Amino acid sequence: MIKKNVADALNKQIQHEQSNAHSYRAVALYFESLNLHGLSAWLAKQAGDEIGHAEKFIKHLVDRGGKVVLGAVPAPTTEFETPLAAVKAVKALEVATTATINKLLELARKENDYALEIELHWFITEQVEEEQWTTELTGQMETFYKHPGQLYMLDHHWGKRAKA
Repeated sequence: MIKKNVADALNKQIQHEQSNAHSYRAVALYFESLNLHGLSAWLAKQAGDEIGHAEKFIKHLVDRGGKVVLGAVPAPTTEFETPLAAVKAVKALEVATTATINKLLELARKENDYALEIELHWFITEQVEEEQWTTELTGQMETFYKHPGQLYMLDHHWGKRAKA
């Protein structure tokens, strides 16, 4: 049986992942409104990935006899000053997620919860990937967002990645 404080922390993480999915969807819709369909597709794909992350935590909690408590997901930011501001918001989401995953790992170790610690190894590896692509996209956007032709090429590039 999973300890209550661990179950509470997992429920908080589930809500965090669902909030991320909501935020990614909002950023995807922002790019859609700018007719940047490739970036929109990439970020919509990421929204789906975030839902998958929440589902992994839900499965882990249920499999261990814990109770899933789904909380309200706050409304995400939907307006951004620039495309650069939008991708910086996405990067901030992933940096925050890495911090929450790391706190979960600390809790798992403190509570000798080896099953959770092993589950978190996948998430830690995933966060390296998430922070890598958000850093890459932010760097590219910093370079290109003021130049329509280059922004179009960036949009095309990320759209191809969404289909891969």
